[in-house]
Amino acid sequence: MTLEQRKRIWAKREAKRKEMLKRKIIGTAGVIALLFVSVAATVFFSAGKAQAKEDKVYYKYSTVYEIQPGDTLTSIAKNHLEGYESINEYVDEVKFMNQLCSSDSLVAGNKIFIPYCSTELK
Repeated sequence: MTLEQRKRIWAKREAKRKEMLKRKIIGTAGVIALLFVSVAATVFFSAGKAQAKEDKVYYKYSTVYEIQPGDTLTSIAKNHLEGYESINEYVDEVKFMNQLCSSDSLVAGNKIFIPYCSTELK
């Protein structure tokens, strides 16, 4: 085999190696681009759904409430229900905050802590 033949064989091998490397780089870039587009689409569409579900953000606070004659936990809950799923959820939280067992412990003139929600950050 002559030197000229060896150079041609080497040049062909080098060209194949460069072509394979080029294909690997293009393939890898394609996979990275596809992943990027997938992640971006997922973030974009899931953020839109979350925003559509929750228009308001509520912040939870508590205040002191003076019990009036005829008040029950349910009547108090009806006046402060914003931000809660149900009256029972609110009543349970008031009982927990004040260590109450039942509504029977309410006495006019006494003070209890009650939670309330607001869309304003205070």
